[in-house]
Amino acid sequence: MSKTIGIMGCGWLGKPLALVLLKKDFIVKGTTTQIFKLDGLRSSGIDPYIVELRETFIDGGIEAFLADLDVLVINIPPGLRANPQSDFAGRIRLLLTNINTFKNIKQLLYVSSTAVFEDGADIPTYDESSTPNAQDQKGKKLIAAEQLIVDGFENSTIIRPGGLIGGDRHPVKYLAGKSEISNPDAPVNLTNRDYLIDVIENVIHGKIGSPVVHAISEEHASRESYYSKMARELNLELPLFDDGESVGKKCTSTIL
Repeated sequence: MSKTIGIMGCGWLGKPLALVLLKKDFIVKGTTTQIFKLDGLRSSGIDPYIVELRETFIDGGIEAFLADLDVLVINIPPGLRANPQSDFAGRIRLLLTNINTFKNIKQLLYVSSTAVFEDGADIPTYDESSTPNAQDQKGKKLIAAEQLIVDGFENSTIIRPGGLIGGDRHPVKYLAGKSEISNPDAPVNLTNRDYLIDVIENVIHGKIGSPVVHAISEEHASRESYYSKMARELNLELPLFDDGESVGKKCTSTIL
């Protein structure tokens, strides 16, 4: 009998992930916060639901979505850039309360971020054994959300990608033509969408059993060399970096 996979957040990453899983004969249920996307998800073979995590309640059909799931992938943007005061950990806690009422869910995957680690002038290296240490407000909220997942669901996997690239999405498009860009010598920590989908699929299949996985697909070239190279490849105006000291980090994996 085919497993039923639930994907919370069928957007830029979640929908392509769902399409890959459908081709592997999984049954896929997915959520969106936008009604106009329901027909597109349904026509792709995804069983769609409107679900939105709010500060004190979950709007939409969370119970119907969670029913009959074997595996749940949580891939929801924290929204902390637009709303830094948002209680993201509180929303995750509320979601876990609902998840844990459904004993059919045997596996939980949470797509987090390498933003749980602090940059430094010494360019520290972090792997899966490193303790999250971010000091900014966003990082602390992401750390709190991760800890809730670990404490709240026994068979959980935290997947930490870097900056996401793929399709028509690439940060060089926002840097092209700009000047005085900071941290020229800091390494990039980037993850291609197809690579991340492959990692998620391997966790679901049990090929990756670690409770924490760093999913970084690109080489750790310096920001200046990497973005200059990408600008040339995409025929974009070169970004210009300052000559100041750099702070950054290198996120690696001992598993992948």
